[in-house]
Amino acid sequence: MPDSLNTPVAVTSVAAAARFKAVTHIYTDLDGTLLAPGGRLLASDDGTPSTAVCERLVTLKRAGIEVIAVTGRNRAQGTEIIRLLNLKTLIGELGTFTQDGYGARATSCYDLGDWAKTVLAPRLAPGELPPNTTPAQLIEASGIISRLQTIFAGRLEAHNPYGDSREVTRMLRGYVSAEEAAEVLAREALPLQLSDNGIIHPQQHTLINCPEIHVYHLMPRGTGKGRAVAADMIRRGLSRAQTLAIGDAVGDVEMGAATGSFILVSNASKTAVLEGAAALPLPPAWRLEAIFTTERRTADGWVEFADAFLAARAG
Repeated sequence: MPDSLNTPVAVTSVAAAARFKAVTHIYTDLDGTLLAPGGRLLASDDGTPSTAVCERLVTLKRAGIEVIAVTGRNRAQGTEIIRLLNLKTLIGELGTFTQDGYGARATSCYDLGDWAKTVLAPRLAPGELPPNTTPAQLIEASGIISRLQTIFAGRLEAHNPYGDSREVTRMLRGYVSAEEAAEVLAREALPLQLSDNGIIHPQQHTLINCPEIHVYHLMPRGTGKGRAVAADMIRRGLSRAQTLAIGDAVGDVEMGAATGSFILVSNASKTAVLEGAAALPLPPAWRLEAIFTTERRTADGWVEFADAFLAARAG
């Protein structure tokens, strides 16, 4: 990452306004970004009842700006969210599936990354899943989750009760470095990665010696929000100048690398996110050209960004 990107500038800056003028599509994280703590829509960051995010979404839609939800949430959760928010597209489980629409008209596809080149079971072609088996079930059956919890005892546990009903990824929480996780996963038969989806504050856990608690997705290697966003941009015929991403985690910075511009909401651990992003193995064609930051947190920060974006478009 260029040194100039280590000091993000405000979303209200002249530099941000110049970027915003050409943007027609916004890729947004949900939890900790568009949604207030606890996954709430009709609330501000401190829990005060608020319709501010809804109002900005309506204004953006009326202005012809498309907002695309990119989340770690599963299909059932994500589908209900995009239906309620009147959005068209869901990129779920940290970029491992993309869905257009909902109900009987919904269409979707998986992205399994390096699994496309991997024989996942005897007598199957590379990338072919065993009948009636999801990628998440394959990960569970491999035993890697219990191995990780043994190796990182006290620092990694299941992200209960949120790990059920997932098709591609398995969820964990705790505090481990990307280097530590990669070293362990390199020994596995399944190509896997542990992706950081941001800081959380669980009410109950058994973790010890964790300076902060992150939620992680154990998922096929070579997948992620950035790859899914890049594929969606190609599908839509969008240039980098027409897109930007907003989020609060290392995985969200991947989206910014795909779009070129990234908005970091202020509740993110800025140092950790930027250091983690610098270590990401990004494709040569991707480059993070600009990072902007909000002063306010979570949903309030999203509103702050939306107001700055709309003002720039009107100016």
